[in-house]
Amino acid sequence: MIGLSNKKLLLSLAFIEGACVMAVELLGAKMIAPFFGSSLYVWASVLGVTLFALMVGYYLGGYFSEKWKNQNGVLWILLAGGTLIALMPYSSMWIMTTMIDSSIQVGSTVSVIVFLMPPLIFMGMTSPMLINLINSSVDKSGKTAGLVYAISTMGGIFGTFLIGFYLLPNYGINWPCIIFSAAIMIGPIALLVKKNFVKTAACLIPFFIILFANTSGTENTHRSIKLLYESEGVLGQIKVYDMPYQTSLQGLNKGRVLMVNNTAQTIGNADDLTRDLWDYSYYFPSALSTFPEGADVLLLGLGGGSLVHHFDRLKFNTDVVELDQRVKDVAIQYFGVRPEMNIVVDDARHYLNICKKKYDIIMMDLFLNETPPAHVLSKESFERAKKLLNDGGVIMINFYGYISGEKGLAARSIYKTLKSINLDVSILPTPGVEKHRNLIFIAGNSLPNLDDNSYELSNLPKLTALNSELIDTKKIDFSTASVLVDAKPELEKMYLSAALDWRATSIEYNLKMLLKEKVLK
Repeated sequence: MIGLSNKKLLLSLAFIEGACVMAVELLGAKMIAPFFGSSLYVWASVLGVTLFALMVGYYLGGYFSEKWKNQNGVLWILLAGGTLIALMPYSSMWIMTTMIDSSIQVGSTVSVIVFLMPPLIFMGMTSPMLINLINSSVDKSGKTAGLVYAISTMGGIFGTFLIGFYLLPNYGINWPCIIFSAAIMIGPIALLVKKNFVKTAACLIPFFIILFANTSGTENTHRSIKLLYESEGVLGQIKVYDMPYQTSLQGLNKGRVLMVNNTAQTIGNADDLTRDLWDYSYYFPSALSTFPEGADVLLLGLGGGSLVHHFDRLKFNTDVVELDQRVKDVAIQYFGVRPEMNIVVDDARHYLNICKKKYDIIMMDLFLNETPPAHVLSKESFERAKKLLNDGGVIMINFYGYISGEKGLAARSIYKTLKSINLDVSILPTPGVEKHRNLIFIAGNSLPNLDDNSYELSNLPKLTALNSELIDTKKIDFSTASVLVDAKPELEKMYLSAALDWRATSIEYNLKMLLKEKVLK
């Protein structure tokens, strides 16, 4: 009979506890992203609350290890922690829905305190109690503590890779919660059932209710909004919806929406997948229509393929780099991107570093939900892109709409960085106020005459006199802007307030609608 005095059993519990800590942290970050995004503020909330919960758990575990001489105490703590892990998908949905009208900072922090902190406190209590149980003498306490924490950390490493490379991409969020909950509970259950079957069985009722709820599922029966696809992964939650979508220029259409963490990345026309319902998106091909048929284009960032379809109409030869394999698959299956298109799954910066081919156009349309990757928008990255340009080629960048004030500091710094590598730079704004528009940076040794635009789409007005719409950079104060370099990564801090605006807009127009229609569950 294996008892709690068995050292191997206790060390096994330490290993599983370490795996659960990392699983809870990673799953918690993925749970919160569809509601509050993945900005620096959100990650600070997740990491700060995680460390605070473990601190409290370590203290309480040390305190109760002296009070609870009965060895059953650690087993009940693990059972409580495991049950709370299983509850996370439901407690997180409840608190995040409740906090949806709060600011990003307040909403994300309060949410993780409610659903993330309780299970982590119980997990934190485990290690000090296991150390106390394993200790045979005071002289060996240091060695015992080192062994327990080493094995717990080993479990954390295992849990991180298991979640990131297998469970999350293949099973989403709910099932990994059940799996790690069961893993941490199965040993204590086997031991406690022998001593008190009724009491232990009663404590397991919530776990089996959660398991039944997770397997029963519900079918989406909403007529106006239909969920076509959903997937969880390390890079975020991806969903594809069909829903009505109204635009000022194209009217009401059946939209097909690609959402990453509940932020719309692409809104296509479900009745014609080669068309999109972003009224501003045809500014990009219009500005590039001066290039001849057969021009070579490198598109960094695929999304649902809106720009791919535009470039196909211009008869460009387009290579695409996309970070997430799921996005590539979704673009082909649900947004009409040609399966034979050359789409490389890679990091944009890495691809620029290894690429040998030269291009007429390098288009950077890079947003992971509401945040662009700062490492691709640095001087060193732009210098590498410049080397890949043919004569007369241009770099085009899609960015937030702010150019003035504190929120425009990031855009002004991108302009200054492009100028620092001796490129001519124009900034073309899409229509609307700064908060609701985009900025299109066009940089090259020589810039095209935008008034020579020949691009037209039915139901959309042809864009003429684009040169007159360019921002007059002589009237912009660039003195506070920085040249963005790899050694001083500061872009994320600069665009943080603009990213928060984008997330707040997404909450107001996308997330609340999905909650109202009871599409999210």
